[in-house]
Amino acid sequence: MDKKYRLWNYKYDFAEINLKNWKEVFKDTFKLNIRKIALLSMLFAIEIIMTIISKVIMGIAIPMIVGVYTIEISFFVILIIYLCSNYIYASILSISAIWFRLLLGSEPIGLLSMMISDMFFLTIFAIVLFILKKFILFKFNFKNQITILIYLICIAGLISMIGSGFISMLCNDKFIFNMYYLHDDGSGYWTMLLWVGFGVTIAKYIINILLFISTIKVLLILLKQSRA
Repeated sequence: MDKKYRLWNYKYDFAEINLKNWKEVFKDTFKLNIRKIALLSMLFAIEIIMTIISKVIMGIAIPMIVGVYTIEISFFVILIIYLCSNYIYASILSISAIWFRLLLGSEPIGLLSMMISDMFFLTIFAIVLFILKKFILFKFNFKNQITILIYLICIAGLISMIGSGFISMLCNDKFIFNMYYLHDDGSGYWTMLLWVGFGVTIAKYIINILLFISTIKVLLILLKQSRA
C-alpha cells in the first residue's frame, strides 16, 4: 500500500484531508470516471431492487405498524454508496430512490417523512464518522483497520439513529401527523404514536446498519481491487 494512503490503496479517504492535500482529496472524492459511474449505477440499481423488495415483500411480511409506520430494508445500500463515493452522491441517489417509491404506490407524505429521517441520519452519520476516522482511525496505527472501522461505524450509526429518531419524532409532532389529519385529543394516543415512531426508526436503522456491516469487509476488498 502506498504510504500516503491510510485506508485505500489507490486514493485518499476524505477524512485524510489537510491543508497540504485538500486538492487531491477533493479530486479523489468527487471526480467521476467511467469506473466510478459504473459502480454508482450498479449500486443504484441494487438500491432500486431492494426498494421494490422492501416495498412489496416486506410490506406483506411486516404490515404497517399502528396504521402509520413501515420498516424499510434498503437504506444499507445508500450507506454502501456513501462509503464508495461521498455524502453528496449518496444523498442525491437516496432522495431519487425515495421518490421512486411513488411509482410503487407509496403516498407522498410518508415519503417526505422518510426523506427527512434518512437525510438526517446520513448527515449525522457522515459527520460523526468523519470525526471518528480523522481522530481515531487515522491518528493511530491499528493492525486491523477494518475491524476498527466497523466499530466506528457502529458508534456513528448509534449516534445517528438516536438523532434521526428524535428528529423524526419532532417532525411528526409538528407537521407530519397534521398532514394525515391526525390531532392530539389528549387521550395519549398521540404520544404513543410518537414513541412508536421513534422505536420503528431505531429498529429500521439497526437492521440497515447490521446489513451494512455484514458486507463491509468484502466491499472494501472489492473497492480496492476495482479502484473505482
